[in-house]
Amino acid sequence: MEKLDIRPIKGIEDHGVAMQHIDTLMSLDDLSEDQVRDLEVLSILVERYESEHFPVKLPTPVDAIEFRIDQLDLTRSQLAELIGFPKSRVSEVLNGKRSPSLDMMRALHEKLNIPADVLLGKAKAKLPQPCPDVEWKSFPILEMFKLGWIGDVKPKVDEIEARIQNLMSAAMVQTPQFAGIRFRGAESKEPNPYSVNAWLMKAMGDAIECESEYDFDADNVGHCFRREIAKLSLYSDGPKRAFQKLNKVGVTAVYVPFLKKTHIDGACFSLPSGKPAIAVSLRHHRLDNFWFTLLHECVHVERHLPEAGIILDETEGQTGAFGNDPDMENEANTLARSALIPDDIREELSRVAGSISKAKVQTYARRADVHAAVIAGQVRHMTGRYTHFGGLVGQGEVAQGLGCVRP
Repeated sequence: MEKLDIRPIKGIEDHGVAMQHIDTLMSLDDLSEDQVRDLEVLSILVERYESEHFPVKLPTPVDAIEFRIDQLDLTRSQLAELIGFPKSRVSEVLNGKRSPSLDMMRALHEKLNIPADVLLGKAKAKLPQPCPDVEWKSFPILEMFKLGWIGDVKPKVDEIEARIQNLMSAAMVQTPQFAGIRFRGAESKEPNPYSVNAWLMKAMGDAIECESEYDFDADNVGHCFRREIAKLSLYSDGPKRAFQKLNKVGVTAVYVPFLKKTHIDGACFSLPSGKPAIAVSLRHHRLDNFWFTLLHECVHVERHLPEAGIILDETEGQTGAFGNDPDMENEANTLARSALIPDDIREELSRVAGSISKAKVQTYARRADVHAAVIAGQVRHMTGRYTHFGGLVGQGEVAQGLGCVRP
C-alpha cells in the first residue's frame, strides 16, 4: 500500500477521502507501524471535523433520568430514596417544572452513573466539586440578582449554588476565597465575607473577560506613570481615559458596583495569566475618592501585589477592614498622594488647609495640574472636615466619567 497523503480536513470532500483511507486501513489484516500511525492521525482528524460540523445532540437530563430508571426498573419513589431527595422534588424535575440542582446532579451522577455533561446540558462539561464549608444562602442573593450578576430570574434556594458556581467559573476559582474568615477581628464592624466574595468574583470575571492584550512590566507603572494618570482628572471622561491608559501598560481596570457590607473601595489582584487587574466600586461616588483609590491600587500593582495575590482596600476610613499590612498601606497612601499633588505643593497646601477658600482650591488645582476635586478631597483629609467643599469633590460624577450607569 502506497504512503498516504494525510492533510487537514477542511470540507466534506476531504472528510470523504479520509473515511476511505480509514476503511482501507481497517480492512488490512496486518498493519505496519506507519499504517497504525496513519490510522490514529486520520481518526483524530475525522473526530475533530465531525464534532465541529456534526455534533451529537445530548439527551435532556429528564430523558437521561427516565432512561436510567427504566433500565434499573426503579419507581420515582425508589429513585428519590436512592439519591436522597424528597419525592416531590424528584417529581418536579421529571415533570419539567424545575431543573435539577447541583446537589441532585451529583447524586444522579454518582448513583445512576448519568454523565455530567448530559446533566449539565453541555458537551464535555464537568460537575463542580462540592464546597461543604460554604453556606450558599449566605451570599447577598437579592443584591446580586438586582445587579444582573446571577441571571434574569431570581433563583430558588436549591438553584443558588449553580448560579454562584457560574460566577466562580467566570472568575476561574474553585471555591470562594474568604468564606467564614473575619477580616478586622471586631465582629460588629466586620465586612460580610460572602458579600466580599461575591464582589471579588464578579470583579475577577469581568477583568478576565476584558483582559489587557499588552505585556505588563512593573517598571512602567511608577511615579511618572501615576502622575500622568492623576492629570487625566482634568478631563470630564478622565476615569475612562485612565482605564484605557492602564490597559496599554498591561493592567486591566474594571468598575464593579459595590455591595452592602463589603467596605470595598478598590482592589487589585493577579489574573490567571499573571497580569494584574484593578477594580473600583464607587462606594463613595466622588471624584476625589475615585482618583485616590485608583492611584492607591496602582502603587499596590507596582510594589506589593504578589503573584496570584489579592489586595482589598477600604481607602476611605481608619478601620483597616481587611487586615492589610499597615506599612504597605501607608506606602500606598503616601505615594498615591504624591502622584496626585507634587510634594512641594502638598507641603504648602497643608500649611493653609485650615483656612483655604474655594478660589484658592482652584488655584492649587491649576498649579498641581489636577481637578479641583482632588485638592478639595485632600484638604478635607488634612483638616478632618469631611463636609467642607461638598460642592467641589465631584459627587456623583465618576460613573459619567467612566461612561456607565451606577445602580
